Amino acid sequence: MINVDWPWALLLLPLPVLANLLRSSPTDIGIRIPTALGEALNEVSTSHNRIIDIRWVLLWVSWISLLVALAQPWHPGDTVVQPVSGRAISLVVDVSGSMERKDFTLNGETLDRLSVVKRVASEFINKRQGDRISLVLYGKQAFIASPLTFDLNAVSSILDSAGIGMAGRSTAIGDAIGLSIQTLSSDPSTQKAIVLLSDGTNNAGSVEPESAASFAKSMGIRIHTIAMGSEDKELSGFAVAQSADLDEDTLIAVAQESSGEFFRAKTYDDLQDIYVTIDTLERSEVNAPPVILRHDLRHWPLYILLTCLCVLAYQQRARS
Repeated sequence: MINVDWPWALLLLPLPVLANLLRSSPTDIGIRIPTALGEALNEVSTSHNRIIDIRWVLLWVSWISLLVALAQPWHPGDTVVQPVSGRAISLVVDVSGSMERKDFTLNGETLDRLSVVKRVASEFINKRQGDRISLVLYGKQAFIASPLTFDLNAVSSILDSAGIGMAGRSTAIGDAIGLSIQTLSSDPSTQKAIVLLSDGTNNAGSVEPESAASFAKSMGIRIHTIAMGSEDKELSGFAVAQSADLDEDTLIAVAQESSGEFFRAKTYDDLQDIYVTIDTLERSEVNAPPVILRHDLRHWPLYILLTCLCVLAYQQRARS
C-alpha cells in the first residue's frame, strides 16, 4: 500500500487546463495570461488537435510526476521495536599529569593510562544506545567536554581528542563530581549515574569528594568510582608501584555514600571487565514504542520528471 503525506498537492493536477481556459477567454474573466505562457499553451493546444505530439505527452507526464513527488509518496515497511534504557550517565575522566604514566600493557605494547581509558571507555559509550551520555574531563579544573546527548559517536570522538594535562596537572575529584551533578540535574530521566575514573588523590578544587557524593545521593544519582593504576614495578622501572599515590579510600567513600560501586583497575583486562560490569549495573531495557520503517518513493517520479525534461530539452535544441 502506498501512502502520501501531502495529498493536497494532487489537487493542482488540472491547473494547466484552467490556465488554458483563462488564456482562451481573458476578457470575460479579467485576467491576463503572460505572453510566453500563452504562446506555450497555444502551441500545445494546436499540436493536440493534430496527431498526438510527443511534446504534449512529455509535458503532461512531467507535470504529473512533479505533483506526485510533491505529495511525498512512501511505502510502509516492517514494524520494529527497539530496546532503550533511557538512562542519563555522566562519564568523568581524569586527564591530570599522572595519566601519562605508562604502566599498562596490551598485546605486548606498553601504553599510558589515558590511552587505555580511551579505548575501553569508547567501547562502553558505543554500547549505550538509547541513553544520554555526557563527558566531564578534569585535572586541576573540571569542565564539561560534552553535555548530555544521544550522539554517542560525538562523545566518543571528544574523548579520543582529550589530552593529558589539558585541564591542569593536579586532581580535583570533588569539582568534577559537582560539575557532573550539574549536567544531570535538569535531565528528566529517573535513572542517573556518574562513572568516575581517577588515578590519584584529590589535591585541588574547592569541593570535597565526600560532600559532593552526599549531594548526588540526595538527587538520586549513583556514583561508580574506578581507581586506576598498575602495581607492576617492572613496567615503570621505579622502586615503588606507580599507583602508590592513589587514594582508594576517598573513591571507596564516594561510591558508598552515593550507593554506587567501587572498582580497582590494575590491568587493561581489569578496566575492560569493570566497564562491562557497570554497563550491566546501569542497564534496564524497556521496549520503545514500535516504529514503522518508511520506504521513500519520491525518487521514482523525480527520475521520470528528469527524463522527460531531458527529452524536451533535446527536442528543443534539435528544432533550433
